Amino acid sequence: MKLLKKKYDFVSIPQILKHAGMKESEIADRGHWFTQRQSDLFYEKMVQLCGNRDIAREAGRYAFSTDALGGLREYLLALAGPEYLYAIVSRFAPNYTRSSRISSRRIGPREIEVIVRFEEGVDEKPYQCENRMGFMEAGFQLFGYRVPPKISHPECMFEGASICRYRVTWSDSPSVRLVRLRRLSLLLLPVVLGCGLWLAPDGNTGLLFLTVLVSYLVLVGWIQRLERASLRTSMAAMRSSGQQLLEELKGNYDAALMVNEIGEVIASRTDLDEILDSLNQVLKKRLDYTSGVLLLGGADGNSLTLRSSFGLRDEHVEMLKQICYSIDPPIPDGVLSHCYTQQQSLLVNDLGDPALPLTEESREVLASLGAGSFICTPLVCEGESLGVFLVSDAKREGELGPNDVRVLEGVAPIIGIAIRNARRLANERDLYEQLRKASDSLERRVEERTIELSRANEVLEFLYDSVSHDLRTPLRVIYGYGELLQELYGERLDDAGREYLASMIAGGERMEATLNRMLDFSQVRLMELNWQPVDLSRMARRILSDLSVTDPKRQLQSAIEDGVVVTGDEELLTSIMENLLGNAWKYSAGKEVSSIGFGVKDSIFYVADNGAGFDMALASRLFAPFQRLHDGKTFAGHGLGLSMVRCMVERLGGKVWGQGAPGEGATFYFTIQPPTLR
Repeated sequence: MKLLKKKYDFVSIPQILKHAGMKESEIADRGHWFTQRQSDLFYEKMVQLCGNRDIAREAGRYAFSTDALGGLREYLLALAGPEYLYAIVSRFAPNYTRSSRISSRRIGPREIEVIVRFEEGVDEKPYQCENRMGFMEAGFQLFGYRVPPKISHPECMFEGASICRYRVTWSDSPSVRLVRLRRLSLLLLPVVLGCGLWLAPDGNTGLLFLTVLVSYLVLVGWIQRLERASLRTSMAAMRSSGQQLLEELKGNYDAALMVNEIGEVIASRTDLDEILDSLNQVLKKRLDYTSGVLLLGGADGNSLTLRSSFGLRDEHVEMLKQICYSIDPPIPDGVLSHCYTQQQSLLVNDLGDPALPLTEESREVLASLGAGSFICTPLVCEGESLGVFLVSDAKREGELGPNDVRVLEGVAPIIGIAIRNARRLANERDLYEQLRKASDSLERRVEERTIELSRANEVLEFLYDSVSHDLRTPLRVIYGYGELLQELYGERLDDAGREYLASMIAGGERMEATLNRMLDFSQVRLMELNWQPVDLSRMARRILSDLSVTDPKRQLQSAIEDGVVVTGDEELLTSIMENLLGNAWKYSAGKEVSSIGFGVKDSIFYVADNGAGFDMALASRLFAPFQRLHDGKTFAGHGLGLSMVRCMVERLGGKVWGQGAPGEGATFYFTIQPPTLR
């Protein structure tokens, strides 16, 4: 990226990063790793835009330049030379690649062999091979070698080999030649002095000796001065690197403390405003920034509003509270809307840049805050944008950098989780409160309706009993006089008169039977139950025997299970069995052979027949009073039998239901639950 900015400034780096799915903050993060796919996409787009297919090797050579390394260059210069640099390549290679294992060995005085073995499943590309060779060439440029080393590549993965093997040979550098010259001059000094003394005239021997000695000392002193200067530079670089490392350690320590304190805030608080206020205190203490603001998306999802801040004056806070940043539709040149909708961090170091995506309103706000640079980071949780976190610093020395972006992007997800959890908890509280109020209201309404229903039932029972008793006497008078007319004056009436009179008497008798049933209803509700063991098998046989007497010509096939004993009230159980077995006898009358069964299965009693049956679509009407599913002319009845069965079964703590099909018979089931089992 630095090479592109310096030499290929016409190339759009954001376009390359977007194509490769990378972020500048991820590149600045030494702990972040990219995939092979991302690397391939980055290279393809870079070649497409700059038009140089050898840029991978050029980038490798640029890696050890002053622009690329900065202060690290002096640290590397403290090494003895490229030979030692490549000798330790296997130690620092894992910090830069996980695709391969790199080793090196010396195979000659000025020759090194580097071997690259790929990890299983790795699928590198040829441009990465070129990049490695450029990197090897750059190592020699770092140490001042004007003539690049000779690199041969006898084995290559992309030509069928199992490894990539590189052989690097080079000539001595000027500094190495000076050292050798000093050593050589020390060896040649006695020879030079001897020859000088032998060839020099007698009178100039001392002067010659002095001249040679001084020249040698000057040469040695110059070389030592160069070595001391190089050593001082290396020591200074190491001291600077140490200080930089300590600063990074302090920054990492502060970041770890900040994350820990943010975790404590999230764990100890649930209200969103309390969480944001506590987070601001942590961020203000741990982040080296003058001010910060946190804007959250509104309930309508169309705007951003200030929710929390630190380091701002009260008038600035009030001013920001009055501003509503629209995000739907996003403002084309709005930093906040872009950060929120695209979920991308933005680093701005020059507010005066006309190409900066800032609205005039935003420029005025930032200018009034005295912000010289700022970072805008999205707050995202589970892929959903929740808000924007913006920090600015007008007093900080130097510009904000990618490392600042990396720190904020590390904190932003934690803040996003805290906001999401607080909102969910608030929604759950609101929902709980609404449900509680609705439950209280429902309970009050149920209680009121229960009281009203109880009063209505009391009135209805009173009316029910009154009608049953009050109608009995006049009804008996009506059909009693009818019987007297039939007995005393029947011979004087014609056939039609006698028929009318008989119908009136029969109707009165049916009406009295109905009133008796209605009175039975009242008695069932009020009667005191006598719980005792009752043999239902014996009761069923007796009832069928009595029914058989009423129609001795009918063929009956009964299946009564033996030993069915239940704890219940014998009077109610007798009425239940008489009604159910009586219906089975009545509705199976049309069959050549009436089949009636009784038994129990899984504590559920049943009475079955092969009679007329009924349509299950009408099953809801079975147990309603005065409801009949069959024609009254075919099957006589008053429509109260099954409703009374339900009432009696419920008094015994059970339930009753029926199943059937037209023409295929019916089965009625019921349960009994004594008080000790309820």
